[in-house]
Amino acid sequence: MEINAVELLKESWQDLRGRWKPFYTVASIYGITVIAVQILAEILYAVHLGLIGWTISTIFTILLGGGFTYAVLKFVRGEKPEIIDVFALFEDMGLGANYVLMSVLKNIITAIGFFLLLVPGIYLSVGYMFSSFLMLDKGLSPWEALETSRKTVHKNWFQYFLFVLVLIIVNIIGAIPLGLGLIVTLPISYIALTKLYYRVFDSAF
Repeated sequence: MEINAVELLKESWQDLRGRWKPFYTVASIYGITVIAVQILAEILYAVHLGLIGWTISTIFTILLGGGFTYAVLKFVRGEKPEIIDVFALFEDMGLGANYVLMSVLKNIITAIGFFLLLVPGIYLSVGYMFSSFLMLDKGLSPWEALETSRKTVHKNWFQYFLFVLVLIIVNIIGAIPLGLGLIVTLPISYIALTKLYYRVFDSAF
């Protein structure tokens, strides 16, 4: 399939502009909660419990990120994301544990790729771009999600790379005016990525 990054970004902007309130409400709760977790980690570090703080911070940030991804999946489907969606992986701890495992595996494997040679790291970073969506939307296991994403992207890897490159450029531009543009460019980019996921893995889209 042809990936038109500009068209996906335009569509994402239209979606965000038309339903900005529920999206930014959920995004704000996500951001505030992540900040609160980081503050807790700093407090624990200050009382010489840095390892505990780092562990809590890492796990909670991953779970909250998964919850936000779940909310964006709903948003792109045309459903209304709810604040409770951000905490969805805390409710289903089986899914939450698998999501943490998948995220840790992805980070370790990608880091090894960058450490050994830059190209494998870039390849895997792009290849795993759909893994979170596949786990949350399709219920795949951690390794199945990673490999299904990688094998799918591998078929047209350069197109997906260009798509990711466009998103990076858009957010670099968004960061120029004191970072204020990121308030718009980051949501648009994430919505565009989610739209692309649905078009690749769901014929209904």
